[in-house]
Amino acid sequence: MTQTTKVQQNPATIRPCTAQGLIYRAYKRSYGGGAAQVLSLFASGYYGDAPWTMFFTGVEGKPDTYGLMEKVPTIVYFIETYYTATHCSGIGLPELGDSVTIIDSYGEHKVPLEQLM
Repeated sequence: MTQTTKVQQNPATIRPCTAQGLIYRAYKRSYGGGAAQVLSLFASGYYGDAPWTMFFTGVEGKPDTYGLMEKVPTIVYFIETYYTATHCSGIGLPELGDSVTIIDSYGEHKVPLEQLM
């Protein structure tokens, strides 16, 4: 079987995620039994080709706002491929609200925070 490939224009470019079928989840859990909360983010989506890289970044100057970004690959293989990205604050955040905003190439998405027990 012959595998079709294509060299991407502007490889290694970092930009807002263009994956299809994006699904987001956001979770909070107590940090050390105190009032602060640890934030965990999850994203899942797919591309019609591979290999892509998806990841979260904080948005400077906008609390509780994160960008889902992607890195454009150099060469792609035409096979539908699913990806996930995760992010964890690692430490307790003193002022975590009831939702976060995630920005991708399709716009802003308000994602409710679910409590982890």
